[in-house]
Amino acid sequence: MIRAEYLRFLQTLNSGTIPAEVRRIANIVLQNLDALIPLSTTRGQRVQKMVALAETAWDSIGTEIQPLPAQITEQAAPIVRLKSLAVGPFRGFARQEVFDLASQLVLIYGPNGTGKSSFCEALEYGLLGNVAEAESKRFRNLRNYLENAHQNTFEEPELIGINSEGQEMPIVANEALYRFCFVEKNRIDSFSRIAAQAPARQTELISTLFGLDAFNEFVRNFTPEIDGKYIDLEGAKAKQLHDKRQTLAGSKEQLKDNKEELEKLADEKRKLAHEYRETITFTQMVTEFNGDEEHPGAIKNLENDLQEQIGAKSNVTAQALQALEESIKTNLSDLTIQQGKLTEASQQISFKQLYEAVSQVQQGSPDHCPACKTPLSQVTVNPYTHAGEELEKLHHIAELQQTAKDLEGKIGQSLLELSQIVNICCARLTQNPLNNSQVAPPAKAGIDWWNSLHRPSQDGSTPWQHLQTQVQQLEENDKEIDQAAQQRATKQTELERLRGFAEKITVLQTRRKTADDAVKKAQQTITDFDTENAQLIAEAEAEKEIVARNQIIAGAYAAFVSRLNEYKNALPAQLVADLGETVVALYNAFNRNDSIKEQLASIHLPLEKNQRLKIAFIADPETFFDALHVLSEGHIRCIGLAILLAKNLKENCPLLIFDDPVNAIDDGHRETIRRSLFDDDFFTGKQIILTCHGEEFFKDIQNLLSAERVSESKPFTFLPRLDEQHIRVDFNCAPRNYIIAAQSHLDKNEIRYALSKSRNALESLTKGKLWSYVRRHGDGNLSLKFRSITSEIELRNLTEQLRSKIAKADFSDPDKSRILTPVETLLGLGGNGSSREWRYLNKGTHEEADRAEFDRHSVSEIVTALAQIDGALG
Repeated sequence: MIRAEYLRFLQTLNSGTIPAEVRRIANIVLQNLDALIPLSTTRGQRVQKMVALAETAWDSIGTEIQPLPAQITEQAAPIVRLKSLAVGPFRGFARQEVFDLASQLVLIYGPNGTGKSSFCEALEYGLLGNVAEAESKRFRNLRNYLENAHQNTFEEPELIGINSEGQEMPIVANEALYRFCFVEKNRIDSFSRIAAQAPARQTELISTLFGLDAFNEFVRNFTPEIDGKYIDLEGAKAKQLHDKRQTLAGSKEQLKDNKEELEKLADEKRKLAHEYRETITFTQMVTEFNGDEEHPGAIKNLENDLQEQIGAKSNVTAQALQALEESIKTNLSDLTIQQGKLTEASQQISFKQLYEAVSQVQQGSPDHCPACKTPLSQVTVNPYTHAGEELEKLHHIAELQQTAKDLEGKIGQSLLELSQIVNICCARLTQNPLNNSQVAPPAKAGIDWWNSLHRPSQDGSTPWQHLQTQVQQLEENDKEIDQAAQQRATKQTELERLRGFAEKITVLQTRRKTADDAVKKAQQTITDFDTENAQLIAEAEAEKEIVARNQIIAGAYAAFVSRLNEYKNALPAQLVADLGETVVALYNAFNRNDSIKEQLASIHLPLEKNQRLKIAFIADPETFFDALHVLSEGHIRCIGLAILLAKNLKENCPLLIFDDPVNAIDDGHRETIRRSLFDDDFFTGKQIILTCHGEEFFKDIQNLLSAERVSESKPFTFLPRLDEQHIRVDFNCAPRNYIIAAQSHLDKNEIRYALSKSRNALESLTKGKLWSYVRRHGDGNLSLKFRSITSEIELRNLTEQLRSKIAKADFSDPDKSRILTPVETLLGLGGNGSSREWRYLNKGTHEEADRAEFDRHSVSEIVTALAQIDGALG
């Protein structure tokens, strides 16, 4: 897929406006495609490889773009269907098997793991020349993927086709012609998964659906340009020489500039010394700051003074203590008043609690009295209503309680602050009489503790008096600490001032040293340049041609990558151009059982960045919705399938190869998709090759079609493997079409089995095709009788009802006799349906011993009548 798509991209470069160098890069990529595909942008793998390839092949690679491989996309007598496939050894086929595909419909059934995918990959390789799964699994050598693992051999599959003139001809792989013949279930799965992810990824929907993921990844791994990290675009020697010449020119300028710098520095030193003190020189200033062997210097002295620690303040004051005392006393007094009021209202508080309790049980017993369980409709007074009214009256009690609670909180906070002051005093003053008054966590200071502070101690003083004295003492200590801190701040300010001067001294000294060194170096560089750089000058001259070529390579590469990305981004729009109406028609066919309001009026596919998959419904065709927001995953899958099938139709592909639709389609859409494929006109005349692992799906397809059409199809069954490591195929598998199976049993004189299949056929025809036929041309409303609520529809009753509808004069089908006649023949067998055969048809029978034999002639007539009905409805 990558190679084929890249070859199509190359054709866009066949223009006189495209520089030859860009085509040269494109040909280098083509020539080394297998080596480049596995490389990514990680650590520059891809771009480094491109540089190495371009440097090696630039002069030998051509600029002409080779045409697409010799493929005939428009043939005088194009292939209209496949006739046969000879495959093996190939993937799961250890030896050759030949499949007769000479039918418009090829149906292949087999459980998972029996080899259906190997069959489809043989078709894919024979038609396209590649296998997408091998590419996705990173097989660099396609043969390694295709060869049989047990035989370690591989033979090219041989495909024979029938052209429009009816002639047999071998098919040559033609990716451009047959690429849209395949409907991949994995792509539909990926389409639905991406659709379930972030909207930013919706632009990938179309690329994923058409299998362009690998090509997109291949394109993304080209970095936009080649920079100087990977290729020399300036000339390493020339740059080195240029830098040195700049150094030489700079050295002369530097010599001049640094001599001026030295003169400027002398003046700045004088100014700095006079800024510090008018009567001092720069050298004296340096000595005064930094000291000498005998004296440490002013900065060191201040640093030593500032090393001395000052104590931490206690931050307690007599004023704060007094305010705290007054607050506690006031709040205690107010609390006593509030508690007195609450005591007076004690009976009301009890009633309030009672009413609150009644209100709380209302949710658990909303319809009965909570005390006596009497229904509320019978009580004189509703207890819940009465409780609510009384609680409203007692609202002032809640206010009293809240006020008391708030006062208790304020008192508690004040006592906490007071206990912290006591703890501070005890921590800072030793042998403290307040030690016994400390409150150690988790205990809390309470009113009793407050009262204890005002009781006299053994020394005659109360703890409160000691506390007041100690707080005053600590407050005085804090004042002394403030004075020491102020002195320290003054010294700190002076130290910072001196350090500022010291930093300026260091800067001037550093500049002086730098200028001295620069003067010496510049003088030496000027003296030695010509001798030292003779070889470098010669090398710089020699590399000019290489650098010029590298710049051309880098420019051509950037232009190539830009055009490749433009091609990639335009692919989705090209692939789905003019598909909208067909997609809508197919989607609505898939969802024909939905209401008309849920079917689509139009669809906008995401073709560019930031576009979303938009749909409009028939009920409101002007309003568009984000499809991912309003559709289920099953409907999203239907859109993906509709796009692929629409492309198949748009390209007039002769084939439709669908690998295992059971996996790609949800249960609710399988019947309608079968009808779209085989019953509608979309794919008339197109050869359909379909594989599936669901036996019911396989059976339903064969019974959706007429027996005549099924007899013309080619069914195969892939069987579970036994001991042999080879795909087992039943080329003569038993028919799943009930009428064909019934005829087959009848031919073998297996009368009972023929009748059993006839019952299946009758049930399928009446409940499906015949009833639908009646609805199309007449009144499809039937009146059916059932023996019990679990009974199945009796087929005799159903058939008679349908016969009566068809026989009416107003039935619209003018050619109804072709169906009515065999239906009446069928019902006429056995009179009123009492024959053994009809009893069996009507409801089947259990196994019984010594049963009377079924009449072969009657069963034959049944099978014939069913075949006639099926043929007429086919």
